[in-house]
Amino acid sequence: MAFEPRFAMIAIGSLPHVDAELATRLMLEAFPEVAAWPQLPRLSFRENMYAQYSEGMPGIRVDASGKRLWFQVDESLSAELEEFYQAVIDGDLERFRITKDYAAGLHALTGGTFATELASRPYVKGHVTGPISFGLTVTDQNKKASLYHPDLEQAIVKALTMKGAWQSRELRKAAPGAKVVMFYDEPYLHSVGSALISVSPEQVVGDIKECLEGCGADITGVHCCGNTDWSLVFATGVDIVHFDAYEYMEPFVAYDREIGGHIGRGGSVAWGVIPKDENVMSVSSDELVAMLEGGFDVLEGKGVDRNALARQSMVSPSCGLGSASVEIAERALALTREVSEKMRGRYS
Repeated sequence: MAFEPRFAMIAIGSLPHVDAELATRLMLEAFPEVAAWPQLPRLSFRENMYAQYSEGMPGIRVDASGKRLWFQVDESLSAELEEFYQAVIDGDLERFRITKDYAAGLHALTGGTFATELASRPYVKGHVTGPISFGLTVTDQNKKASLYHPDLEQAIVKALTMKGAWQSRELRKAAPGAKVVMFYDEPYLHSVGSALISVSPEQVVGDIKECLEGCGADITGVHCCGNTDWSLVFATGVDIVHFDAYEYMEPFVAYDREIGGHIGRGGSVAWGVIPKDENVMSVSSDELVAMLEGGFDVLEGKGVDRNALARQSMVSPSCGLGSASVEIAERALALTREVSEKMRGRYS
């Protein structure tokens, strides 16, 4: 993979704004190399990161007014599964489209208004909720995690793979000169391995890997904003690993062997060093640069090539900004640019 971002900025999905066009323009202005569409969870419950990708899943029920989302597992499920899998077999991407009611920012980005801006971008980014997080968060009507229903688990993986493939197609249409970057967001990976979560490492790696390999993107990414067993993420073969470097720098860099192997094969690390909350109002870009350099120091001390790490690194907020205030979100975007520019100046 010929991808050397050299501290390029990358977005992690959501913004707190409710005007899709304004939010999309802000995202394009803030991220000059990797264009991305904004998720807008305050605009509608349907833009919640789980509801957003639920359209067309067998058995899914969405109550937007009640802000509820669940799988209805009853006698009607078999017929829905049959129709669903026929669409998968047929490769019917349109069956897995994400409509404007569920992703206003995606449709703003791809609708033609920003064609001029997209024409010059080398990369365009999409995002999908990952299968482990989706399956552990969205339950059946009896509050049983859908990941524990074998039929639903496989349907979730297939649906999210096809959602990624549909998105990749639409992003290529909107930005024909750009490479498509597709992220699968897996915040729930922080719970994998706990006594309360019964998911095997093989299932975690296999389900995420299937999505990454089938989404049709040029470059793939996995985002987790909590601490997790990062060896599982690296084992998926993903191209970009994103983590919350502001909160979890020390446990992440402890995976020096996996990070070194990932960098050695051309993979990238997206350092989410810019806080997503009120801390962003009091921290300086120099402090965040020092934090990044500290992580680099640890990895270099364990044998990871510092220059290769710099070539393969990206800078981003630690997580999506949809739950933040507009002031905090916009400050986070500005700080991301400052950190990116300063790191590039150090390693030019």
